[in-house]
Amino acid sequence: MKLLTSTFFAVLLIGSAGSCYGQEIGTLNYDDGSIYVGELRYGVPNGQGTMTYSSGTVTFGEFKDGTLNGQGSAKNGQGYSYIGQWKNGQYDGQGTLVFGLGDFEGQIYTGEFKEHKPSGEGTYTWPNGDVYVGEVKDNQLNGQGTMTWADGSVYVGEFRDNQRNGQGTYIYENGIVQNGIWLKDAFIVANNIDPVMEAPPLARVAPPALADSSELLQAASGTGFSVSYDGYLVTNNHVIEGCENVRVHSNGRIIDATVISRDPGNDLAVLKADFRPTAVFALRESNPQLMQDIYVAGYPFGVNLSSSVKVTKGIVSSLTGLGNNFSNIQIDAAIQPGNSGGPIFDDNGNVLGVAVSSLDIEYALDKFDAIPQNTNFGIKANIVSNLLSSNGIETIGPSTAAISTTQLGVLATDATYYLSCWMTTAQIQKMSSTKVLFNELRNKPTR
Repeated sequence: MKLLTSTFFAVLLIGSAGSCYGQEIGTLNYDDGSIYVGELRYGVPNGQGTMTYSSGTVTFGEFKDGTLNGQGSAKNGQGYSYIGQWKNGQYDGQGTLVFGLGDFEGQIYTGEFKEHKPSGEGTYTWPNGDVYVGEVKDNQLNGQGTMTWADGSVYVGEFRDNQRNGQGTYIYENGIVQNGIWLKDAFIVANNIDPVMEAPPLARVAPPALADSSELLQAASGTGFSVSYDGYLVTNNHVIEGCENVRVHSNGRIIDATVISRDPGNDLAVLKADFRPTAVFALRESNPQLMQDIYVAGYPFGVNLSSSVKVTKGIVSSLTGLGNNFSNIQIDAAIQPGNSGGPIFDDNGNVLGVAVSSLDIEYALDKFDAIPQNTNFGIKANIVSNLLSSNGIETIGPSTAAISTTQLGVLATDATYYLSCWMTTAQIQKMSSTKVLFNELRNKPTR
């Protein structure tokens, strides 16, 4: 939003050292029709105030440097409302979210929030009487919890991604107890001799309503690496797919990136950011070799684990990917969600692949009756080279000699970047409710 006009009554407060601090009460009008009324400091919302967005969303509470920070509330025209703690314009801390119009009307969440999403300990209550109490992560049932259905049946145990996953006990309304291991809501291993019965499905969890549909919020993250001192980076297409903004995090700076080219078929993307990297990766010209030592750099689990780059080591396990995909290689180096788009490189510091996916557990159980271990995939460097050359991007020549592990560590640190994907409320809800990334593939993206 761009400020158009402002009217205010100013009060000058003189500090002990004689300096002046401008405290104001007034109105700010923005170019998109949004209006702020309340306390200001030097023309910026600071203190108690009300922001009415052009979309009809109204927020009220404590503002700091233009965004809600502290106790506040929000309500939009679709009946969504939130009251609780805020941080940098996002729900953060203890609060209550009431869901409005649509399939989830009347759903209520009370508990902990983090970065605009229910995360921590909390309680979901559904209009039909179903109740969940337990651990929540990113607005999904994740961790230990208890689900009580309106018919009186109860499940106590582990949840993952809104489904019963792990050790748990289900007590039917007729008193029968089913205790054992669950996988994606299916009962697979019994710890007792009671008959296996079909448990009712879990109530669906709606995506959290955001304060304003036009506000950009971080929705996902991945990894990228620099291939040119002109600021060109390579990542996976699924990392940046659907993003309104893609941002590169570099030494405390956050830099907006432009998507230069996308190759959805090979799951690659090229970005351009306005900065000069201190180091870049070269691309290996020769084909990878079976059993060759490799390293993978990236940001598994985003920056929630820590803000530093992580490196794992392994070998090239196969020269083809899932289903004889000859554009991929298989590796045994560990990769996790957030590693997507990271470099797979050799002892010379040359990239021979781009981390892209892990073999899905459910697929492996269905196809091979086994849980996969260290079965991960990368896109071969020659595919990356073709994409870069077709866009006229020049890269440095590959190194012909091995370098020390210390030098490899410096290269991985300086040339690998945390990427954040920013979306509007509408985009986030569309991606989470109507589209599953890589749904057509049976191997799971590592985003």
